[in-house]
Amino acid sequence: MRKNTFASLLTLPALVVSAAFLLASLPAQAQVVGGTDVNLSQKTGADSECAIAKDPTNKMRLFAACNTGTAGLFAARSTNLGATWTYPDPSDKTIADGDAGQGPTACCDPTLAWDDFGNLFITYINSSVNAIVTLLSTDAGLTFTTLASFSGSVDQPTVVANSGAVWIVWNQSGSMVARGAAVTGLGTVGAFGALQAIPGTSNCSFGDVAIAPSGAVVQVCQTPTGGQGPGTLLVNIDADGLGAGNFGAAITATTTNVGGFDFIPAQNSRSVDAEAGLAFDRFSLSPHFGRLYLVYTDEVVNESNDTDIMVRFSDNNGSTWSAPIRVNDDPASPIRSQFLPKISSNKLSGNIAVCWHDARASASNTAMRETCTISTPATASPSFLPNVAISDGASTSNGAGVEFGDYAGLTYFQGRFHPIWGDTSNSTSNNPNGTANFDAYTDVISGGAAANEGDPHLTTVNGIHYDFQSAGEFVSLRDSDQTEIQTRQTAITTTFNPGPDPYDGLATCVSLNTAVAARVGSHRVTFQPNINGVPDPSGLQLRVDGVLTTPTLAGLDLGDGGRVTKDGDGIRIDFPNGTVLYAIPGWWASQSKWYLNVDVFHTPALEGILGRIPAGTWLPALPGGATVGPMPATLHQRYLDLYTTFADAWRVTSTTSLFDYAPGTSTATFTLKSWPSENPPCVAPQSPEPKPIDRDTAVKLCAPITGRARNADCVFDVQITGEPGFVDIFLHSQEVNGDPLTVDPGPTGEAAVIEKKDP
Repeated sequence: MRKNTFASLLTLPALVVSAAFLLASLPAQAQVVGGTDVNLSQKTGADSECAIAKDPTNKMRLFAACNTGTAGLFAARSTNLGATWTYPDPSDKTIADGDAGQGPTACCDPTLAWDDFGNLFITYINSSVNAIVTLLSTDAGLTFTTLASFSGSVDQPTVVANSGAVWIVWNQSGSMVARGAAVTGLGTVGAFGALQAIPGTSNCSFGDVAIAPSGAVVQVCQTPTGGQGPGTLLVNIDADGLGAGNFGAAITATTTNVGGFDFIPAQNSRSVDAEAGLAFDRFSLSPHFGRLYLVYTDEVVNESNDTDIMVRFSDNNGSTWSAPIRVNDDPASPIRSQFLPKISSNKLSGNIAVCWHDARASASNTAMRETCTISTPATASPSFLPNVAISDGASTSNGAGVEFGDYAGLTYFQGRFHPIWGDTSNSTSNNPNGTANFDAYTDVISGGAAANEGDPHLTTVNGIHYDFQSAGEFVSLRDSDQTEIQTRQTAITTTFNPGPDPYDGLATCVSLNTAVAARVGSHRVTFQPNINGVPDPSGLQLRVDGVLTTPTLAGLDLGDGGRVTKDGDGIRIDFPNGTVLYAIPGWWASQSKWYLNVDVFHTPALEGILGRIPAGTWLPALPGGATVGPMPATLHQRYLDLYTTFADAWRVTSTTSLFDYAPGTSTATFTLKSWPSENPPCVAPQSPEPKPIDRDTAVKLCAPITGRARNADCVFDVQITGEPGFVDIFLHSQEVNGDPLTVDPGPTGEAAVIEKKDP
């Protein structure tokens, strides 16, 4: 809690210790947020080895397929982002060989791909004819036709569709083979090329395939296919894709102590393999456009059951690879298993998601929860966010059938990613056979919450709470897909001098959010006071692309999922990448001034003053990924870091501003670089002196604000400004947030899996 006056500041040594302790004990909060698990199969028969795909032409549509204990493949489709599911054959929820569950028996290993034309490909093994079969749907999984069937001694197929091509890779007679075909439109798929034997892949399998933006094709497989390890992951590159060239010689990407059949407590009957997976960065504006990521499982010491999820990357299509990066963030002791990883890239941002089965919370190392994280391409190498336990309940294999199987599924598009896995927890209480049965479960994962509230108090996307009192216009959040949120902060006069912020110990003058602007797809949206500068208590003005617009409850469709909607006296903005913004205004009559709370949810954005604070520093990263480094020992240097280096780095310019301006004004009109003063008095231009409220009254007024951090912010703001209207906007923020700021700090270095929160 802040002290009330500058005279009551702690001595410097004590303050440094106090601030350092507070920093160390900050709560670790999720930067990715899951919803409620959905049991999409709800049927008799063990469902595992699932795949899932999202329609790039319609972000609301998903398709899933799994092995099942009955004939055919389990299959389901959703048209509402996975909230509910229907089935190609409603009578038995299966599909095989082009007719809804009535064709030849499909054995196993379903794999899915959905291309930019809207073509949905399903590839699997048909054991009745010993063939790799590929089905094609052009109506989002309502109906299918058989596209191709390749006979032989076959295993572990993978299908991928990108860059005007579809490729299938599988193991045939002990070695990897591949075939590809050109795709030029919806339902327009050319003939598959001749079978390519992939060099150096004898006794190699359990891999993946990916198509580069250039059209090059890369496959990965694990050798040997048996034993408990060690093993080697080999990659082969077809540099010209569908051109005249074929796959080149095998390249060693990495070794691993996880073998082809490695038995761990969580899967001690079926075993696991390294389960290598590939994903290209396909976002054209990414600083690492064309980068290839490889995920796999390794074991710290062979046969220790201490398995980890690792990622390497290549900037030359797999010819050479980076050092390994550990994805799971649990402590080295006690020994726990992580297994069955999956990786997927969001082609609209360059972010990568990784999900896996994680037994860190199981004392016996036998029960898993599906766990996920993401990384942004903003840094030179992947820097994964805190791991988040996605599944609502823990699952054990029960020694049933193939247990969790050889793999799980994951798809990522437009700010949401969707894992799918076999689950025995019955956490949804609608499994007919209870916990003895594997059902297919999925979830919708998005970015975490961030807040820019009050005077302003900031909560970053990784849950760190700090004050930022500069005056001017700043980038609050920015994603690599060009989504951007900017806020205007205005200096205010105070006679009641604030005490130190508990995060950094700084006690400075304060400012308020007074306007917000955003890039929403191809549109520019502003919510700000009348640009003529005359105070107008009738409300803030909404403009879209500079045109004054009246917000409505029905909302204005901005295309590609973008929308701006009336929300009380404020607005809600939905962005194409899944971000949701609430701008919550209040009118300060004695100052003739509007002020705002800005709350953001489900955002994949990680840059800006609300951006992620990387390890080893105390403020969000600067543009380009550099940081200000650790918190300085002296208050003066902290002030310079925050209000000179950091503030200037994120100020908007006349060329980057998204705001609307009256003729003769610009972002410079609203910039006051000398603010906040490091020491009182706190006298701001064109800001009358407010009359503060005593603390006891502020505490009573803010009593309905139950979130611990938000309540403290409310008390501070009401007390210093004398404006009780802050209670109203904090109440609204509390409502839209679901009060996620009611969090007790965890101990330093706490390694427990972060529980999801879904406002």
